[in-house]
Amino acid sequence: MKLPILHENQLFRFLELNSGESLIRALLKLPQVCIRNPTSVSQKLESMINGGKNTLQIISDFDYTLSKITGSNGERLSTTHGVFDDNAKRIDPELGKKFEDLRAKFYPIEFSPNLSISEKIPFMEEWWRTSHEYILQSKFTKQQVRQFVDTSRKQNRIQLRDGVPAFLLALECHRIPLVLFSAGIGNVIEIYLDMELHKVPKNIHLISNMMRFDQQDVVASFSEPLIHTFCKNSSVIRDEHDFFHHIANRTHVLLLGDSLGDSHMDVGVERSETTIKIGFYNGNTQDTNLLEHYLEGYDIVLLQDDTMTVPQMILDEIVKEENSD
Repeated sequence: MKLPILHENQLFRFLELNSGESLIRALLKLPQVCIRNPTSVSQKLESMINGGKNTLQIISDFDYTLSKITGSNGERLSTTHGVFDDNAKRIDPELGKKFEDLRAKFYPIEFSPNLSISEKIPFMEEWWRTSHEYILQSKFTKQQVRQFVDTSRKQNRIQLRDGVPAFLLALECHRIPLVLFSAGIGNVIEIYLDMELHKVPKNIHLISNMMRFDQQDVVASFSEPLIHTFCKNSSVIRDEHDFFHHIANRTHVLLLGDSLGDSHMDVGVERSETTIKIGFYNGNTQDTNLLEHYLEGYDIVLLQDDTMTVPQMILDEIVKEENSD
């Protein structure tokens, strides 16, 4: 099946290009970029560029969005939950086997084409809660968790996409809020970013599953409500109203995700004028049925792209236009 993607020479041959059109023309020259409706995306880009950085907020997933899904040798890398899977094998093989069994059981369900999202949700809840219960039963300490993240980082089991550090620091420099909306483990994200960037940028607001520790620094519980792959919606952001109200003047949203569920992460935005959704497609490029769904859910789909080139290009254009005023 031929995908409905137009080439830039078909779109702009007779147009006098504005900033949005010039940018989309540049994007369409990149081989990893797929856009179903370039005209619509061009108009959205123009609106964002004209609005400037003070109207912009970023909403992003972490696992396999800011982080890579595969390493240089093609091996599948870890998620933030996977940090516990990896280290459990080393310190407690029995616990490691339990995590492996969970993944073997539930991972095929998560990506089954024969089940609806509503049918998958109970299984995802069971997977996440059981995994969290194993962590609680193991009574890991804050220091152990930090050591786990450090080991996974040194072994390159978690790697940021090329250009992510620069992108994050640019957002902080320009005081653009970054909402990290993750179904992973938020403490792991914080520790990892602190190790990679030597700080957790102050503009980052984290919505995730957080481990709570007791007075002995032993993990005692996880935050509620539970956040899994298919519930990044209004049901899990009821405590975030004050935050989103505080940034309500930022009506332009750049959303970054890698799953179909991530495309709905903007549910908490109080007032949205323009939203551009960028989807990192990590699946089989020959699976045109799945790719069709991504093209329906995202404005821009990036095929097997390990870089932050496209989000950085958009950010640079927004900041450049404002600096030139």
